[in-house]
Amino acid sequence: AVESNIVELGTIFNKLAVMVNEHSEMVTRVEDNVNDASDNITLSMNTLTDTLDNLRSNRQLFFRLMAVLVVFFIVFITCFA
Repeated sequence: AVESNIVELGTIFNKLAVMVNEHSEMVTRVEDNVNDASDNITLSMNTLTDTLDNLRSNRQLFFRLMAVLVVFFIVFITCFA
């Protein structure tokens, strides 16, 4: 009776070892996917930050151009009117 329980327990542990091995591969794949997603998010954040900086730079350029046009318009009106 004890021997059959020990054999059954050994079989259970062997099955458990196989299941753990199968799940470790799955966990490794999930971990790789999470790392890839994290890298993609970081790259996206950097791209969005660069785009925002470019938009701010373009907005400043627009305001400078408008200021020059307003000054030119005022000078043109005062000198030729």
